[in-house]
Amino acid sequence: MTPPKHWQDPLNAAIGVGILVSPWLAGYALVQPALANAVIVGMLLFTVSVGAAVVGRPWVECAVVALGAWMLAAPWALAFTDERSTKVALVLGGLVLLLGTGALATELRGRVRAGGGVEG
Repeated sequence: MTPPKHWQDPLNAAIGVGILVSPWLAGYALVQPALANAVIVGMLLFTVSVGAAVVGRPWVECAVVALGAWMLAAPWALAFTDERSTKVALVLGGLVLLLGTGALATELRGRVRAGGGVEG
């Protein structure tokens, strides 16, 4: 088995599962926009993070960063009506954004040092 490209990728995959089940764990499963967002983003984050662990291309890490940024914007973009869903989105989205940015920076630094440029 090949180890993950970045330590952040398996952690983001686990956070993706956490986002996916958060409506039921945090008790906001009846808030439709927040529920739909959590299910879609959770599945996407899990899938992209597993891909990032294997592929390790900058564009994959950019997708993780974009999902984290979306989670931060989602409570306002989708007009969440529940305080718990907003808190979950902000905390987990911020964590994903930080971890994804770190993995992206590491990926880009490694490519520049190797003389491979940043194309992907």
